[in-house]
Amino acid sequence: MSHRKHVHVVGTLLFTAALAACSGSATPPASAGAPPATRSATGSPAAAGAPAAAPPGPGAHFLAKEKLGAALLPLSDMPAGWTGGTGDGLSVNQSFCDYTQPHEAQITVDSTFRKGSGGTAAIATVQVRQYATPSDAAEVLDAMEQALQSCRKQTHNGSVLTYARTGVDKLGERALGVRVEDGGSTTVQQFVLDGPALINAGTRTTSDADADTTALLLRKQVDRYEAAALG
Repeated sequence: MSHRKHVHVVGTLLFTAALAACSGSATPPASAGAPPATRSATGSPAAAGAPAAAPPGPGAHFLAKEKLGAALLPLSDMPAGWTGGTGDGLSVNQSFCDYTQPHEAQITVDSTFRKGSGGTAAIATVQVRQYATPSDAAEVLDAMEQALQSCRKQTHNGSVLTYARTGVDKLGERALGVRVEDGGSTTVQQFVLDGPALINAGTRTTSDADADTTALLLRKQVDRYEAAALG
């Protein structure tokens, strides 16, 4: 994912650090919009002439960047009171407990929304990371899950982040939920594995965790991604 300008709000940066939990920092390859070379189930190139294994899940089709971006949740699908709908300036290279990511996304698209203003504003983000193969996406989620099994907190930019696994609706092939506390705000993130994509939604508030809104946004984003993949 390409680097964007920094947002000079501490709470927003902490939220963004969590929301970038399993995204890579490398610039997507120039061929990201084209379908990747066929791989075997182990991730190695398939032998010439060998039939490709059927990819799992309704979202298993690789989408060009333009189509993936068009599948992002629009402002018109947000609950009342939210503004925004851009991907500007909300990305940093940070992962849960700095775990090693086994693969980098081929394409990453995201959109950010706000509700309210000032230090008490709520922030919501939806993001889709598309990998070269479904197995690559699954291995990235595996690595994140394993990291959260052994790591409960870390210090990032002078702030202590505390992690806790949470329940999440059954969507896609697998799902994972995480609650992040930084002492002044709460971030709820939910991830879904869907074919070659990891789809996530997150909300940050300075009051109670907004798990219901996170779940709603995630379900809507999964539906839009699957509709685009099947279209």
